[in-house]
Amino acid sequence: MEERRHMAMRNTVVLTAVAALVGACGYVPAYEEAVYDFEPVYCYQSIGQSVSGVECYKTPKHRDERRLVNYYGPHPSRYDRPEPPPPPTLSAPPAVNFFVRDPEPIPEPAPPRVRTKPEAAEDLKAEPAAGDTSEGQAAPVVKAAQAASATPVPDDTLP
Repeated sequence: MEERRHMAMRNTVVLTAVAALVGACGYVPAYEEAVYDFEPVYCYQSIGQSVSGVECYKTPKHRDERRLVNYYGPHPSRYDRPEPPPPPTLSAPPAVNFFVRDPEPIPEPAPPRVRTKPEAAEDLKAEPAAGDTSEGQAAPVVKAAQAASATPVPDDTLP
């Protein structure tokens, strides 16, 4: 009697396991069921080749599976994956008994750039006071500003 219970229990476990395995192989997600009958379209994120940034194809591109954005039709995994291309044959260039070497550059300081001060003569003109009619005091300041703006000044002296 004890043996029958163990056999019945074992048979039940085996049948449940087989049913679970068979059921797991036939699983189809709800999205795939909804779009299975549509014309197959597989869209991938592109890298600057199109305006929208997405390119679509009628068959899945297995090498770009990480860039898949959306699809209609069967899931890309339902298609057979193509064989990978053969590895390239690599060969070294022919040996030579000489070499060409460029001379080492000698570091030199960059020559100083020469710039002129902006023409500030307009800004430095002194407006005469309301009651002052003498222009003798303003003229030397304007002439000095014009003379200073015309001379070149190295970069290190500019503020």
